[in-house]
Amino acid sequence: MELCALERGSGELYTEDGRYNTDNPVFKECWMQFARALAKGHVVVSDLYSNTQVMTGEVLAGLGSSAAILYYNDTVTYRDGTREPMNLHVLPMPMTAGHEAMMTQAGVGLCAYRTTEQKAKAAAVFVRWLTETGRNLDFVAQTGYMPVRSGAFDDIEDYDSFPEPAESYRQLYAALKTMRDSYTPVSEPRFEGYYGRVNALYDALRQLQQELPARAAAGEDVDALAEETWALLCSICR
Repeated sequence: MELCALERGSGELYTEDGRYNTDNPVFKECWMQFARALAKGHVVVSDLYSNTQVMTGEVLAGLGSSAAILYYNDTVTYRDGTREPMNLHVLPMPMTAGHEAMMTQAGVGLCAYRTTEQKAKAAAVFVRWLTETGRNLDFVAQTGYMPVRSGAFDDIEDYDSFPEPAESYRQLYAALKTMRDSYTPVSEPRFEGYYGRVNALYDALRQLQQELPARAAAGEDVDALAEETWALLCSICR
């Protein structure tokens, strides 16, 4: 929803203290687009990782991190115990047609305690060793992370030691290459308390989504149900 708003030229999404700018009309428009789909039961706020719902057949597709490739099974297992092959397809993130595509970029932080000069030098040597092009290529090919070296990114098309099923990894890195070449990366917010508020919002939405589709099917107005989710966001994140 945030990327959708940014792609549409929303301007500033946050206030100075890191709260959502709920007076921003583009921000609310993008939220309501998501909220109407949520109220109809067309999308699910997943339990931390969307691949869980994909692997049980609850949803047909999910948005997740590149490292989620590690956690997909080869099969879909339905609630009744029946199974079928996964036939996983990995694609670039959705974008707003007619606008500049954006993607969230996040990753693993690496740091060293300030101790002795000798240990500081050793830490620097380790970082250079870990991110050396060939070693970085081996690491990301096994984990699904995006390469940190351009050389590793360029060479990954010819990498021949992907884990099984290798085709899924090849699709992942083809999608990541498309995004590296065509999308603008956006870092996650760094405001104090941001993640606490967002996680509280996710938890509340997971509770609310258990009743919204049934209420919509019973005849309640979808826009009114979507407005309930907007009021929820404002109560937590404004």
